[in-house]
Amino acid sequence: MTKKLKISFCTVCMNRLEHLKKTLPKNIEDTMTYGNFEFVVLDYNSKDGLEEWIMAEMSQYRAAGLLIYVKTRFPEYFLRSHSKNVAAKHATGDIICNVDADNYIGEGFADYINREFMEHQHIYLTVPRDFGKKDCYGRICVLRDDFMAITGYDEDMTDYGFEDFDLVNRLELLGRKARYFSNSQFLQVLNHDDVTRIENEHNIHSINQIYLRYINHYSSELLYLFKTGVFYMGIVVINRLVNSKSVYNVFIENRKFSYQFSLQNNCWVKGSYIKSDDGIVLKTCNKQISLTPISTGKMQNRRGEIFYECSEPEDFQTRVMFFSQINNRIKMEKNKEQKIIRVNTIFGEINSIKNRA
Repeated sequence: MTKKLKISFCTVCMNRLEHLKKTLPKNIEDTMTYGNFEFVVLDYNSKDGLEEWIMAEMSQYRAAGLLIYVKTRFPEYFLRSHSKNVAAKHATGDIICNVDADNYIGEGFADYINREFMEHQHIYLTVPRDFGKKDCYGRICVLRDDFMAITGYDEDMTDYGFEDFDLVNRLELLGRKARYFSNSQFLQVLNHDDVTRIENEHNIHSINQIYLRYINHYSSELLYLFKTGVFYMGIVVINRLVNSKSVYNVFIENRKFSYQFSLQNNCWVKGSYIKSDDGIVLKTCNKQISLTPISTGKMQNRRGEIFYECSEPEDFQTRVMFFSQINNRIKMEKNKEQKIIRVNTIFGEINSIKNRA
C-alpha cells in the first residue's frame, strides 16, 4: 500500500467570498477519497461576509479537522507574499500546496501530488510557464521542510505578481527540480479581469494621479503621484521596439523577450511633490522639476515636454498594474542574480485567531 503524505492545501482570501463559495466545497469534496489532507483558509481581513459563511456553511469540515480557518483583522491591504506565508505556517502537512481562491483542483489531484513526491526526490510541482492561464501560476506544491528552508515567499515583494516565480527560483537554488502538472483538469479557474486582481492592493488606493510623456516609438516616461505626497518617475521601454529605429521599420525578428516592457535601468526616480493651481513641483534631494498646466489633463515642463494625464479608468488601472508588477519583478531578478535562497529573517507573523468558533 502506498504511503499517503499529509497534504495542506493553502488558500488566502481577502474579499473573495464569491469565488470561495464555488471552489472550496468542491475542492474539499474532490479530495475526500485521499483521506490524509487539510485545507487551510486564511481570512486576510475580509469585509464581505467570509467569516459568517465559513461558520454557517463549512462547519462540518471544520469539525472533521479537514478545514483550518485562520482569521486576522489587521492588514488594511492585501500582501500576497505575507499572506501566503501566514497560511503556510498554520499548515501541518508534509506537503504545502497553494491554491488560489479562484482555482479548482479537480478529482485525483491529491493522489497525483502524493505519487509525484513518493516517486521523485528533491522536487517541487508547478505550472508550466507557457500554460496560458496566469490565474494558475500560484499553484505550487512543495515539501514543508523545503518551504521553511528558503523562508517562504519574499515579504519584501509587497506588490503584484512574480512572488511565485521568485519562490521557484530559490527552490532551484536549493537544489530542487521542477515537475510540471500534466493534467489540465487540475488547473481549472474562475475567470476574472485585472481590476479584481488588484482591487485590494495598496497601490490602486494610494496612487492619486498618473501622467505619461511620450519620448519616442519605444519609450515613454511615467509619473506616479501618490496621495502621501510621494512621486515615482521612470522610463518604460517596449523591448521589442528598442532596435527597430522607427515604427515604420518593425519586422518579425528571430529574437524573444521575457517581458514586453522594462523599466530603464530598473530604477525609479523618487521624491516628494507639491501641487497647487500653478502646477506640480517635483523635488528630489538634488533636483527640482516644475510642471505647468497647459490645458485639461496636460502638463508641461520647462523644456516644453508634455505630460498627459492617464484619466481613463482602464488606462489608469493598466499603469497601476505595471507599477505593481515591475517592482516585484525587479526584486525577483535581484534575488536570482545574487543567488539568494533565504530572503526573510522573520516571516508569516501576524496576530490571528486559529480555527475560530
